[in-house]
Amino acid sequence: MDRPRRLPDGRLTAHLLSDRPGEDGYRELLPVALALGCHPVFLQCLGTYKEHFDLMGPLRVNAALAHPEIETVSWRRMADILKSKKGG
Repeated sequence: MDRPRRLPDGRLTAHLLSDRPGEDGYRELLPVALALGCHPVFLQCLGTYKEHFDLMGPLRVNAALAHPEIETVSWRRMADILKSKKGG
């Protein structure tokens, strides 16, 4: 996930994605997101290199920060992951 940030309205948010491309990424991402209380219907950009969940609010963001399988990365690293998954 990227580093949590505050939206202009004060809500805490972060993006959760897999660094694996395609179906492998989906299979890695979904169970972790479910463990954080995310509903599958909120998966954004399904089937693309940008597939991710928006983590909204301190409960989900803090749970993600404490989750042993989730690494927090910089926005630059997130961009590199997306570029790699896109194939570029």
